[in-house]
Amino acid sequence: MQLQVNEKNEITGYVKQGGIVGTDLVEFDESKLPNDFYENYKPKFYLLKDDDVIENPDHVAPKPPVIGPSDQDKINAQIMLNQANQKADQDKFNAQILLKLAGGMK
Repeated sequence: MQLQVNEKNEITGYVKQGGIVGTDLVEFDESKLPNDFYENYKPKFYLLKDDDVIENPDHVAPKPPVIGPSDQDKINAQIMLNQANQKADQDKFNAQILLKLAGGMK
């Protein structure tokens, strides 16, 4: 097995067979892995220290990205709201004119 390790000795990837293109890999005896390595593996969760794989005490799980409208989406929504309000005002005005015209036809 081979481990991909960064400059802090954090394990950022692994392969059981083959290799990862464009990276330096460290040979490691798979039998020396912690029992739950494959179940718990996340990039940088484990360290390679003194030829042992240990949990990284400094590991902080990345925060999930915040998903929401972009600034452009907010601008577009405001423009559409303004247009809808203008149309509602225009429709109200048109209705008032039509009522006056209809009242004058008696």
